[in-house]
Amino acid sequence: MLVSVIVPVYNAERWLGRCVESVLGQTHGELELILVDDGSVDGSGALCDDYAVRDSRVRVIHKANGGVSAARNDGLEAARGEWIAFCDNDDFMAAGMVERLLGICVETGSDIAQCGTARGLAESLPMPPAGPVKVMTGRELLERFRSEGTIYIWDKIYRRGVWNGVRFPEGSYTGEDVWVVHHLFGAARTVAVTRERLYYHYRNPQSVMQRGFDVRWATGALDDREAFARAERLPRLLADTLAQKFYTEGYLLVMNARYGRDRAEKQEFAKEHRRLLRRNYRRAIFAQKIKFRDRVLMTVRLVVPPVFHVYNYLKFRILRGDRSVRYGEVK
Repeated sequence: MLVSVIVPVYNAERWLGRCVESVLGQTHGELELILVDDGSVDGSGALCDDYAVRDSRVRVIHKANGGVSAARNDGLEAARGEWIAFCDNDDFMAAGMVERLLGICVETGSDIAQCGTARGLAESLPMPPAGPVKVMTGRELLERFRSEGTIYIWDKIYRRGVWNGVRFPEGSYTGEDVWVVHHLFGAARTVAVTRERLYYHYRNPQSVMQRGFDVRWATGALDDREAFARAERLPRLLADTLAQKFYTEGYLLVMNARYGRDRAEKQEFAKEHRRLLRRNYRRAIFAQKIKFRDRVLMTVRLVVPPVFHVYNYLKFRILRGDRSVRYGEVK
């Protein structure tokens, strides 16, 4: 079964080789790698072409810069595989990721398989031992989204059919995954989840989220998920989304203080998003199916933000082992 792996490429000359080699080195041999050069101005485009000459499984698309969403959409249109996977140009895969996730889908009859993710600044990811697999319907996973699902596009493999009518929102520079994942889960008959860490998310200091941020995804993607949850009558997903909208406003306030450019603009941004923080708190705190833990954490975040940030910092650094997380940056 042919698997199409789509990699959007933008000014990634420093990391691209590691990413590409991890895809071409997959133990699943029936694979095509689609490199979408999104108007790179460094040597990335030439490097893509060089890989295409060296390996017939590599296909290259050169296009004017339009953002990662447009690049991924072009990759989807060009893909010939029955199965679809993604990798970011500064991340990489364990050697057996595609084979393992595809095998899980075949064995369980699932349309999507999701794996665990390692994070940080490492240069390689050994293949972990096989672990337990949990299988749910798409609706079941959506109602357990906070505990079982992830918002990421790159820690999964997808049967091509779930992408029918689903594309990334072009013009959004960050958080584009958030716009589409709930639609993909909703289109899946069953989803298989393993905690095996098969994908490595490299904390690139030059990435979009480290350089700065764009709030359009926050004001659109979660609104879309809220509307989806209401339309599909998924009360737990709705409650979780309302809570996430509150946490996201808090996150944007931290990011604005850290990365905002002009002092007057930072002050205006902070004023507006503190108002939205309070509004989202009122909407979420009384939502049906809201968890007691969220009621407590949201109240702590609203009243004493430093305590909330310390809790999140310790949770990710100690319990989840992500040493690259900095204070205040976790939603």
